[in-house]
Amino acid sequence: MDTMERETATRERIFDEVHIGKGVRPLAQHGQVTVAHGQVTLLGSDRRRIAGAPLSRVEASKVRFTGGKTLALRIDGTRYNVSPGWGDRSGRFLRPGPGHPEDVERAADELLRLIQSGGAAA
Repeated sequence: MDTMERETATRERIFDEVHIGKGVRPLAQHGQVTVAHGQVTLLGSDRRRIAGAPLSRVEASKVRFTGGKTLALRIDGTRYNVSPGWGDRSGRFLRPGPGHPEDVERAADELLRLIQSGGAAA
């Protein structure tokens, strides 16, 4: 395990107000994604586990048509669409209106970097 992997394995980051979906079906409007101890875990609005896996087994990429605000995560062969910080913008997916949609993009970039630094394919 190199230095980067050790830092990632001990770093913990919680992304709150995450919109989590499977295809077009929403699973959680106010979910959470945690990256801790070399694992990524998706939690529903009720904080129950939806999915999780070691970072090295998670594939991550940006979803093009969302302008960088949504990531596609493949965990154990299942594809999830994840938008960190987007859960508080319910009903405003196409036009965020007031607020800070750039924060959503920044959070998506950070989540992608964390997954990539953990050895995931992207």
